[in-house]
Amino acid sequence: MIFFRPGSQVYRLTTTLAVTGEFPIASLHLFGSKRTMRDLISRLIETQNYRNPETGETVTCRLLTLTGKGRAKAVRLLKSALPILDWIGAGAYYNETYLQHNFPCDVSHREPRFRFAEAALLLWRAGAQICPWNTAPLQCALGGPKLPPWANLYSSRELKNLPDDDLKKLQYTRMSGAVFSQSGGMAVYNTRDAVMKWDSTGELKALYSLCMLARINTNTSSINSTLMFGKSEDVAVRTVEAIKKTRRRDLRFDEVYPHIYFVPLCEEGIDQLRLLLLPDWNERLLSALFEHNNRSHNTGSFEFDAIVDGTYYYSFFDGDLARLIRFWSAILDLRVKCRLLCFPFQVSLAQRLLGYLVEIRTIKPKAILEAVGIKEIQEASE
Repeated sequence: MIFFRPGSQVYRLTTTLAVTGEFPIASLHLFGSKRTMRDLISRLIETQNYRNPETGETVTCRLLTLTGKGRAKAVRLLKSALPILDWIGAGAYYNETYLQHNFPCDVSHREPRFRFAEAALLLWRAGAQICPWNTAPLQCALGGPKLPPWANLYSSRELKNLPDDDLKKLQYTRMSGAVFSQSGGMAVYNTRDAVMKWDSTGELKALYSLCMLARINTNTSSINSTLMFGKSEDVAVRTVEAIKKTRRRDLRFDEVYPHIYFVPLCEEGIDQLRLLLLPDWNERLLSALFEHNNRSHNTGSFEFDAIVDGTYYYSFFDGDLARLIRFWSAILDLRVKCRLLCFPFQVSLAQRLLGYLVEIRTIKPKAILEAVGIKEIQEASE
């Protein structure tokens, strides 16, 4: 007998698959323990008895199936899982979204699904609401209610299906989705282990559509940032190199989005996301790090956060690649002492991008999260 309760691995896996349709086997480590998830999936592809401890209901079925080979291997829910999905309110959504349509198995269709699945899981574990049957609906006309204060994830599929012709342009972009809350929004990209080609007007069109949604659904009228997930720091370094080589300045990705928050697809990335999903996170962070009189308040001749005893401080906890590019360009010809603050897992990336132009100091994620008022977070839909 398997008890289907919030917080359990079977609950987390089932909910994720109800949202994303499938999940790549190669990325099972994003659930916490790859071995545990492999063992669990081996059980769930066989017939098992499931019990809802809240209602006492029981279901006997095969929950999962495996498809594909190698990098394309993925886990999906079976139709027999619908009674269990009804326990979390996802049955109708899953049936309409996935069971009524075929899964194209070519790379051009499979990769976007995998990208969204990985990003959605990490955002959920960081506290965002990712379940379409629970997220607040986006409005396409002024006058409707604003979004709640917590982060809500919307897939590119959901955005394209909204009743607005401009949003149909999102099909020409590489965007996996967007995160919106009452205070604003961010685009969501997942490069996985590749470097995307950013020299395209598609991303500018996507930004225009997101700004339109922001004006209607949030308390801001613009979008200037994006989350960019990647499997390793190599992806971040190669992305920065690709941005610098873009011929047209107006089509550079750091021109489209002045803030590009690189988030690694690993456990450490979850702590970084917890910071970025916090309303007014940057002000809270800088207030915790520096005295008010020492902060730059965006008035300096280049982008830094504070100056203490003649040393310029720069905060890299957000993983902002676009801002780091601007910082690097500014300090190349300046003979000033600079100190960069970051998480321990960001040290190697900062060194590769800045060389030894700055001194690097680290602060553990737990200390930063406690300083800005974040404690333990459970998945938003539990």
